[in-house]
Formats: sequence, C-alpha cells, structure tokens
Amino acid sequence: MAVAFAPTVSAKPTTVKGELIDTACGKDGKTGAELEKCARSCAGRGPVAVYTADGGVYVVTGGYSENKNAKLMDFMGKTVEVTGEVTKDKDGKTSIDAAKVMASK
Repeated sequence: MAVAFAPTVSAKPTTVKGELIDTACGKDGKTGAELEKCARSCAGRGPVAVYTADGGVYVVTGGYSENKNAKLMDFMGKTVEVTGEVTKDKDGKTSIDAAKVMASK
C-alpha cells in the first residue's frame, strides 16, 4: 500500500532570523571572517540555509536561490531575516520560499 505525504506549509508568510550559510559549511565551528569566507566560497555550488539560534535550519528556495544563489551572496555568513512560506517535507527538512531577505539589525 502506497502512502502519500503532503508537505506541511505555513498558512501565512513567516520570518526567520539567523546566519545565512551554505549547507556544506554548516556549523563546523568556524566563526567571524573564517565562516563568512567559507559560506561565500561554497554558496555558488549548493543549497543555502538560515541557521537559527534555536537550532533550526531553513533551506532557502525560490527566486533568491536561482542562478547559484546570486541574490544571496551579499548576505552570506551574516545574520539575516528571511520572510516567506515555510514548508516541511516528509523527511523533516524545512524550507523557506524566500520572498524577502534583509540584513538583521
């Protein structure tokens, strides 16, 4: 018997705040300039995510992730606020279809 899973979607746009880092760099202990350098060098090769202070990881999707994350490059390794629809797939991976990205205050 096949079972289909529908992704969980937020009913309204959600804003998440955290560091914007390439998922290959993740949180491997790098900080400051070293983390920013790693995030920038890897961002053009793979998915980018917002890593929140409470341990959440939101993979950025949509227009901001097109063209090898070109629209996100100025934000890499920095604290940002990303607003968009949040989804969670059947494997528990959380994504945010970014409609707005801005540097956090």
